[in-house]
Amino acid sequence: MGEASNGRSLSALRWRIRLWQILFFAILVLAFNAVDVFTTLANKANDGIYLSPWEPAIWEFSSGILIWLLIPAIAWFNKHALISARSWKWAVPVHLLATVPFSVIHVAGMVGLRKLAYAAAGRQYEFGAPLANWIYEYRKDIVTYWLILFVLYAFRVYRQLLESRLVPDSQPMPAVNGGLERLVVKKLNREFIINTADIDHIEADGNYVALYVQGSTYPLREPLAALEKKLDPRRFARVHRGHIVNIDRIREIQPWDSGDYRILLKDGSFVNFSRRYRSRLPQLFQS
Repeated sequence: MGEASNGRSLSALRWRIRLWQILFFAILVLAFNAVDVFTTLANKANDGIYLSPWEPAIWEFSSGILIWLLIPAIAWFNKHALISARSWKWAVPVHLLATVPFSVIHVAGMVGLRKLAYAAAGRQYEFGAPLANWIYEYRKDIVTYWLILFVLYAFRVYRQLLESRLVPDSQPMPAVNGGLERLVVKKLNREFIINTADIDHIEADGNYVALYVQGSTYPLREPLAALEKKLDPRRFARVHRGHIVNIDRIREIQPWDSGDYRILLKDGSFVNFSRRYRSRLPQLFQS
């Protein structure tokens, strides 16, 4: 019961933080858009131009809606290109490149929403010179993209802080024949011994990993790379930046998108097999 209770607590914590993220970004976008609406009205009035409030509201909130809808995509992309002390040399340029499609989708979407809103009002919306106006919007989108990343990382640090209190440090048992035979996991003042042979796969998440063991999940405070070095390489294989699988649990390996693969495990779950680790494919079943 202890491990199940802790697993539910950890899952509930992640869902709460995810909801907080959604609400925080929604409030942040609404606040910025509302301020921009009043700023636009005031600036136009100073120039002797008096707009109906609905027009700047459409301009700003169409932009805000698209940005808010794109945040999950940025979060997903960041999970696969996490900026850390080891990865920043390649991750930062990758995120800089990602600002381009982010801006293109943002601008195209907000222009589409504006055209629909103006058409409903019997008016016609003109974006102006596409390239020049996109470059203008792109400069703002770069700042917006990195602000979103900053907030995502802040929530990540906060989540890890809470999880570190929920999931105490665990100690591996001594290695036998070059690989760990068992892991001792401490949770809620109890200790559970896990045979490594029973592990189906392991997934990285920040400064800890999730052990998937015969239908149950066990959080373990240990980086994936450090744990990989302690496991028997004849039994466990790194198939993705964030995944290790038990070779004995593999049912089949299927071709997937963009030259990648996905692994079907015997429990019916799938694990991504990155093309970065493609050279390991012929070696997986060697003794």
